[in-house]
Amino acid sequence: MLGEDGKQMTEIETEMAPDASADAGAVEVREVTQELIESLTGWRDELTDTLEQLTTDAYQRLILQLLEKDGVGQIELSSANDTIEGIGIFGGGGFLTFRVSFRCLRGGGRISSAEVDDFRRGVMVGRADKGLLITTGGFTQEAELKAASDRAPEIRLIDGEELIGKLKELELGVRTEQVTVERVVIDREWFGGV
Repeated sequence: MLGEDGKQMTEIETEMAPDASADAGAVEVREVTQELIESLTGWRDELTDTLEQLTTDAYQRLILQLLEKDGVGQIELSSANDTIEGIGIFGGGGFLTFRVSFRCLRGGGRISSAEVDDFRRGVMVGRADKGLLITTGGFTQEAELKAASDRAPEIRLIDGEELIGKLKELELGVRTEQVTVERVVIDREWFGGV
């Protein structure tokens, strides 16, 4: 369900009369409501599981589509397994373009600051202007601090939550549907005045 600002609402409140729990219709309403809540909030976990279950080749193709749709072109892969590495040009065709080195890691673990340092060295060796480190997992706080330091080249971290958000934004394997819920409220005061 979307709020007035267009963002997904994750909390849904339902009101039922005290004696409605025995009513079969109320049980059905609760089941439908629970299914609706799960469809609105459980998609992130489902998408994360889907990413983890992709074959290595399918995961590589997905990452390449994601990068291309986000503006990275002329991509050259330097390795391809559960760790996908390569270099590409961001903003190709415009006045400002830069070389971006990327590494995509799959797995629920947390990336350490040592891994960020290792990636930064690889970005410098590859003579890239910026680095993009993507994981389906997360980053330790030390890794985030290391990436945010003023050291060149700049390293951009994308964790699993941001990755699935980007897949949703770019509509890569994710479709957004509008759901309308009607709630009928009996105006007892109105009936009292009839």
